[in-house]
Amino acid sequence: MLKPFLGGNSKTAMVAALSPAHINYDETLSTLRYAWQVKAIKNEAKINESPQDKLIRELRAEIEALRKGGGAGDGVGAVNDEEAQELKRKMEEQDRMLEEMRKQQEEWERRLAETKATV
Repeated sequence: MLKPFLGGNSKTAMVAALSPAHINYDETLSTLRYAWQVKAIKNEAKINESPQDKLIRELRAEIEALRKGGGAGDGVGAVNDEEAQELKRKMEEQDRMLEEMRKQQEEWERRLAETKATV
């Protein structure tokens, strides 16, 4: 029951107040059991990545792979002129898409900063 509320990408600290008085024995025992259950919850850290950031990262990786694979002169995986032109066209298209995504991200960051400044 506790896991959805205490899990996620966060650190949780718990302070348990215990009473040495005999009259509060049941409450102290209940608090210790609760703290023991909370201690048993394990969090799995995840990278918070927006869809735009993920797309930009994937496009960059693909562009780098195309750049590395396009200039091989050892004959392995050699491509003809048409294939080379197609790869070059794809690389330029991905560069354009990457630049467009970068501009959109900058615009959103600017709008977010303006919104935070007005609040």
